[in-house]
Amino acid sequence: MGDRIADAEAEFAWVPDAERIAGSRLTEFIRAGGCRDFDELYRRADADPGWFWEQVIRFGDLRFERPYDRIMDDSRGIEWTRWCVGGTTNMAANCIDRHRGTPTYDQTYIVSEAEDGTTRSLTYREFDAQVCRFAGVLHGRGIGPGDVVGLLMPLIPETFVAYFAIVKLGAIVMPLFSGFAPGAIAERFNMTDTKIVVTTDVMYRRGSSVRLAAAALGALPESPSVEHVIVLNRTGGPLPDGPILDWDEAMKTAEPVVETLMMDAEAPAVLHMTSGTTGRPKGAIYTHIGFVTKMVLDYGILSDFRPTDRYLYQADMGWMVGSQTAVIASVHGASMLLAEGVPDYPEPDRFWRLIERHKVTWVGITPSMARILMAHSDKPPESDLSSLRIVLTAAEPWTVHAWNWLFHTVLKGKVPMLNVSGGTEISGCILACSVNHPLKVGSFAIPIPGMGADIVDENGNPTAPGEIGELVLRRPSIGLTPGLWRDDKRYIESYWSTLPGVWVHGDLASRDEDGHWYIHGRSDDTMKIAGKRVGPAEIETAVMASRALVEAAAVSVPDPIKGAALVLACVPLPGVEADDALRKRLQSELERQMGKSYRAEKIIFVRDLPKTRTLKIMRRAVRASLLRQSPGDLSALTNPDSLAELQQQALF
Repeated sequence: MGDRIADAEAEFAWVPDAERIAGSRLTEFIRAGGCRDFDELYRRADADPGWFWEQVIRFGDLRFERPYDRIMDDSRGIEWTRWCVGGTTNMAANCIDRHRGTPTYDQTYIVSEAEDGTTRSLTYREFDAQVCRFAGVLHGRGIGPGDVVGLLMPLIPETFVAYFAIVKLGAIVMPLFSGFAPGAIAERFNMTDTKIVVTTDVMYRRGSSVRLAAAALGALPESPSVEHVIVLNRTGGPLPDGPILDWDEAMKTAEPVVETLMMDAEAPAVLHMTSGTTGRPKGAIYTHIGFVTKMVLDYGILSDFRPTDRYLYQADMGWMVGSQTAVIASVHGASMLLAEGVPDYPEPDRFWRLIERHKVTWVGITPSMARILMAHSDKPPESDLSSLRIVLTAAEPWTVHAWNWLFHTVLKGKVPMLNVSGGTEISGCILACSVNHPLKVGSFAIPIPGMGADIVDENGNPTAPGEIGELVLRRPSIGLTPGLWRDDKRYIESYWSTLPGVWVHGDLASRDEDGHWYIHGRSDDTMKIAGKRVGPAEIETAVMASRALVEAAAVSVPDPIKGAALVLACVPLPGVEADDALRKRLQSELERQMGKSYRAEKIIFVRDLPKTRTLKIMRRAVRASLLRQSPGDLSALTNPDSLAELQQQALF
C-alpha cells in the first residue's frame, strides 16, 4: 500500500492511502449503515445510539435464540439503560458454537508457547470438545446460571476452556490476577459467593514457578462459599491437601454438555473485580450481549481485526484484556497465540521472536512493555516482523521517545499503531485510532461512536482545544457495566454523581485543533503545580526526552509555601550513572519543555517503579511511599520490593 510515512517534523506520523481506507472493515461498516463517511456515522450514532449498536450487532452477525423486542430501554434513566430487551443469547454461542458446521471449525484457534519453547495447538473443533467436557465437570458439581466461578490461571489453553465452559452454563466467570495474595482472593470470593475455583498447581514466569493453587487454597479458611477447587496438575507432583478435584481425572469421567444454555441478553457473563485506591474492590459486569458487541466494534470494525488474523497480547487474565483475548479472536473466527510468561524472557527479544515464529499479524503492546524492550536494545529487532499488519497500544499514555522508537525503529513506519484507551468498567475503549485516520504520536484519532465522549471543566462545560479536563460520556453504551456487583449506590457515586446524567470516567484528557485526543493520566494522579492542573504524563514525557531513563513517575507532595511540589522517581537506563549530573540533565530537560515553574523539588533514582500486572505504574504507591503514608489497596502490585526502595528515600 502507499500509506504515507511522515518525517520527524511532520504533524501526522502516518497517513493511510485511499486503497487502505477503501478496503478497511470500518469503511465496510460505514457503507452497511448507509452513511457516506465516518463523520456522518458518528453524528448519527450520537443522535440515535440504539440504531448504532443494532448496526454493530448485525455487522458482527451476533446470534440470539429469541430475538430481542427492543434494542434499548433507558426509561429508568441513562444510568440504568438496558439492551436487547427480551432477547436470549449466550457469549459462548457467539464465540464458539457459531463455528460448528463451518470451515472455521477445523481451523486452528489456539497456538500456545511456553517459556521453554514447548508448543501446542487446538482447532476450534478440538477446543469446543474440551469446553463441552469441562462444562460437564462443572455441571456435575452443581454449577448453573448465576453461580460465580473463580479463574486463577495463566495464559494457557485450559484457561480459555474453563472460561467458555463457565459461560456456556450461564454461570459467571471471575478472572483473578495471578499475583493476588490469599487475602485478596478471599475478599473477592466472599463478595461474590464464589462456588468453585479453577486453578493450576503452578504458572511459569521468568524461569520460576508461581504456586497458584497454594494461593487459592490459602484463601479457603476465610471463604465459606467455595465448595471445590479444580486444579490442573502441570508438574505431575502431589497436589496440596484440601477440597481438590484433579482436572484430568474429572475430565475423564465427565459427561459433555453440548447444548449451550441461552440466557437473558443482559445477564452477567463475566465479572472483573477491579482494585481501587481505597475501599473494597469494585465488580465490573460484562453481559452476554454487551461484551461481544463491544469487541466487534472496538476491534473488529475500528481496529480492522479479521478472520485471517493471528492475535497476540501478553496480559494477565485478571486484566480485562484477558477476557478480550478470549473473545476477540473467537467471535471473528481467527486464531490466537498464547505466550505464558513475560515478553523479555528467556531471551530479551522473546516478544519479537514470537511474532516471527508464529506469523502474528495483530499484536497488542503497552507503552511500559515497549520501554522495557527498548531498554534491552534500542536497535531494530533482528526478527522478521513482516507478518504484522496492526499494532494495538493501550493501558497508559505514551512518551514521545518510546512511541517513535516502536513506530519508526521497530516497525519501520510501515505498520499502523492504533492507540486505544478505555477501562474495565467500559469493557473496551472510549478513545481509539483506526486505519482510516491519520496518526499522531501518542494520540487517539477518534472517540468511539455511540458513547458521547466529551471533555469538560470543573463546572461540566466542554473544554476548548488544548485545555485539560475530565473525560466523560454523555450517551449510554452497550458495553458499559450495568452497575457494580451488588452495589448500586457505589455505582452511582463513583461514576454518575459528579455531573448528573453524565458518566465521569476518572481520566484527564484534552483535544487538539485537529480533533485528536490525548490522555494525561488518572484524575486522582492530577497535580497542581504553579497554580496549573497538570497530568503526570506531560511531566514524564518531558524527562523521558532525555533518553537517559527507562521510565519515570511524577507525583506531587505537600509544600508549606507553594502548596504542592513536584517529585520525580526515575529508573535510569542500563549504563547511565544515577548521579547529580543526571539530575541536572533531567531538570534542564524538564525546564526546557515545561518552563521553570515546573522545576522538580526532588529527583530520586530507583531500580524499579511499583507496577500492576498490566505494567501500569502505581503512582499513588510512589507518592505514599515517599510520604510514609498508606498506599491503599495493593492487591494488584506485582513488585512489592520496589516500595521498600522508595521508602528508603522517604521525604519525611
